[in-house]
Amino acid sequence: MSLILWSHPYSAYGQKALVALYELGLPFEPRLVDHADEPVMAAFRALSPFARMPVLVDTAAGRTIHESSIVIEYLDRLGDGGRLLPADPEAALEARWVDRIIDTYVGAPMNRIIFHRLGRAGPPPPEAITALDMGDIRNAWDLLESRLADGRIWGAGESFTLADCAAAPILTYARRLVPFGERPRLKAWHGRLMARSSFRRALEDAAPFGDLMPAPPATD
Repeated sequence: MSLILWSHPYSAYGQKALVALYELGLPFEPRLVDHADEPVMAAFRALSPFARMPVLVDTAAGRTIHESSIVIEYLDRLGDGGRLLPADPEAALEARWVDRIIDTYVGAPMNRIIFHRLGRAGPPPPEAITALDMGDIRNAWDLLESRLADGRIWGAGESFTLADCAAAPILTYARRLVPFGERPRLKAWHGRLMARSSFRRALEDAAPFGDLMPAPPATD
């Protein structure tokens, strides 16, 4: 098996895929997406028409996989299946549901806010647009807090799944934009994610690049 992961260690979606690789113990070669290196970016754009991270290349199978959730489903298959995508259909559906809520209503608005603050998406949008994005994140916090009320340990149940691969980095960074506030179950879940060895490894990979998040660390 020969896996290559094109990403940047500070990318939330790249970290999402890294967590899955570390959870499954799959060997891979990291390939740094460096926007300042045009030859590298030309090679990356040839693999990813939208220039979005991460991209997984399986050279043994001759396959290129886009989108972090699909990358993880593919990796789970390579890791004998049934771990990050549970074998039980209902459990798998719940893992995918939580993953989509996090990607769509936390990750997407988070990235819009960050890209504007970094000046990568043109002039800052009207305050009302930013408020809408932050409102989506707050609504997602409420929805996840409610979902965790059944006593589950991880995002989709009693086992660590795709949902947790998504949540570990995205909650960590989005929390710096929109605090958890009085949502104790969400805070407790995030605490467990922060203690997970696979996510700690992903954070260690990002550490040499410093703190690239244009928001102060969470204090709530």
